[in-house]
Amino acid sequence: MTAKPSLRCEGLCVSYGRKHVFRGLDLSLGAGIHALRGPNGIGKSTALRVLAGAQAWDAGQVWIDGIDLAQSPRQARQRLSYVADEAVAYPFMTGRDLLDFCAWAKRSTIDESVEAAIRDFGLQSHLATRFDAISLGTARKMAICAGLIGKPAVLLLDEPSNGLDRASVDHLAALLRERAGDTVILMSSHDDDFLQATGAASLFMEDLMAQA
Repeated sequence: MTAKPSLRCEGLCVSYGRKHVFRGLDLSLGAGIHALRGPNGIGKSTALRVLAGAQAWDAGQVWIDGIDLAQSPRQARQRLSYVADEAVAYPFMTGRDLLDFCAWAKRSTIDESVEAAIRDFGLQSHLATRFDAISLGTARKMAICAGLIGKPAVLLLDEPSNGLDRASVDHLAALLRERAGDTVILMSSHDDDFLQATGAASLFMEDLMAQA
């Protein structure tokens, strides 16, 4: 029997100089859809970057599907995908370039489930277009499709519905619900309608942090 995917951190602390972003962040999640909630500036995006291994932290530990992110970063990152709030592709890259690069990095392939997402998001005609010539919404949908490559155990999404039209938001919510049975999905979003459509469980940052 395959073990359930998991995302866990203990005592996570992040600061910029003398300013603490958060201290003593604890989190333990299994498969399902979860949403970090809280006011702007409380550290939701920072938490996602740290959990993805995209930003260093001051103290604490992170485990991706049971793998220590600090001790085995490459192995841990191959089991997760992170879709940032801003496009991470170089301007000269095309959509197909991004997908191929992510498949190479994950030592995986662009399987039928990813191809289906590309079709459902209407991206076929944009695959050969450079990122500096596509809209924010198209870039966001391309990044989401890239994040599905390799069937990650952990999927981290920062404001995934930003820039999307209503039909695409609805499709994204359905796609995440389909993946929730065998994927830990953690995201931040200010779009309450989108969060309600996904059925995400709310995680308030204040409740996750140790009291000073």
